[in-house]
Amino acid sequence: MSAAWRTRILSLAGRIILENGGETYRAEDTVTRMARAMGMTEVDVFGIPSGLFISYTDECGERETSVCRIFLHGTHLARVDRVNQISRQLAEGSLAPEAVMDALREAACLGENMAVWYAPAVAFLTAAGFAVMFAGGWVDMIVGGICAALTMLVPRLLGRRDSGGMSSVLLGGILCALIPLVFHALTGLGVVEAMIASAIMPLVPGLSMTNAVQDLLRGDMVSGVTHAARAVMIAAMLAGGALIGTHMSSWMGLADSPLTSPAALSFDLRTAGVLLASSLLAGGGFGALLYAPRKAIIWGGLLGSVGYLCYWAAMECGAAETAAMFIGALVAALGAQIAARRLKMIATVFVTIAILPLVPGVGLYRAMSALATGDMMAGASIAAHTMALILMIALGIGLGTALVGADRGAKH
Repeated sequence: MSAAWRTRILSLAGRIILENGGETYRAEDTVTRMARAMGMTEVDVFGIPSGLFISYTDECGERETSVCRIFLHGTHLARVDRVNQISRQLAEGSLAPEAVMDALREAACLGENMAVWYAPAVAFLTAAGFAVMFAGGWVDMIVGGICAALTMLVPRLLGRRDSGGMSSVLLGGILCALIPLVFHALTGLGVVEAMIASAIMPLVPGLSMTNAVQDLLRGDMVSGVTHAARAVMIAAMLAGGALIGTHMSSWMGLADSPLTSPAALSFDLRTAGVLLASSLLAGGGFGALLYAPRKAIIWGGLLGSVGYLCYWAAMECGAAETAAMFIGALVAALGAQIAARRLKMIATVFVTIAILPLVPGVGLYRAMSALATGDMMAGASIAAHTMALILMIALGIGLGTALVGADRGAKH
């Protein structure tokens, strides 16, 4: 096998990981291990979200260097997991180096023929689960689900295949705010907060936030800050779209009635069961939107349910919301790391799915709503509290990862 061919293999493996939502450190580690398994020495790999630099010494003592530019950034965690499996098989000797390229090409094409209704249907179920978590009823589940489905369907009908693009997020924010406000103004039905907050949750940049924390924990400041900036940008576009949708409803003269908020949930076994089921649906649905492997969707959803119940129970026991959020995130992250090592899969899949039910969607909406009505003080206060909760989630992920250790068992 020529050096050029091996370089193409390494570049393709790293490209698949970075283009489909994998962390930068994972791309570096996977490419390094694959290079060593193919007999290369003095391997140096440096990755950033927009590029991958590979340098190694071949059997003849020649130094080879290549640069792989990354332009696309989508989300397909099953492809990332498949590359991880190929890397492990190559290192173990169960996959011949000559067969690696074909295996990687198959991994790059996973899910290409997914039906057009898949993402809208899963988004509907995800939003419906969140509507229950936000103390909404059947009307809120249906309206929030329809809005979430439209955020996935409309960009595709407009020819935008990547529904994670910034323009699609902006359009999604507009729809998620405008439709519930108009519906409530015309019918008087539903809980506005529950409808809007549940609708925007499938668009929350949970994977970018998780990748930012994971990269920063490993000292990769450039990639960590880049992922964090992307998460902030997506959140800003989502908030901007919601603000536009709120103002559009006002211009139409349909948002004059006061906005309704969900009632508090009582602390009993029935409520705990409902929250367990709804958070499982929400987290598992979000995992399906990330095209995660089936095992990860199931276990990640279960871990998310447990983490959310821990958060809710801590709140009911009198803990401060920030402390309760940290407890829930820590439990979810610990479970995710353990599951990844047991199932020999990448931890990011489990962590992202398990953490999402804890993301303060109602707080995000309330901050946007206050800013839209010109109440800057209230909006800033709610936004600061929401950011504190997000910080607690990040700390919980970090501590959970540190206690269990990086997902070494998921690698090799």
